[in-house]
Amino acid sequence: MNSKHHDYFSPIKAYKPFHSRFDPCPPIGKKYYRTPINIYMEFQPPNMEQFPPHEALMKGTLWKALYDYYENPYRERES
Repeated sequence: MNSKHHDYFSPIKAYKPFHSRFDPCPPIGKKYYRTPINIYMEFQPPNMEQFPPHEALMKGTLWKALYDYYENPYRERES
């Protein structure tokens, strides 16, 4: 098997929507989306590390391995 595929793993994916030459609108460019981490796990490993209950409610998952921080791309960034 080719192990180079695993070297470039990222939960952020991108695609470029098709733009026809007859389309009156300007091209959109690349669009980005995130894939959930759990689709890359075959089975849940035993004894996974867990967040404390209050923190798990804030993060949206009980297991630390399944937590993925989401930054809102539409929120203005502070300089």
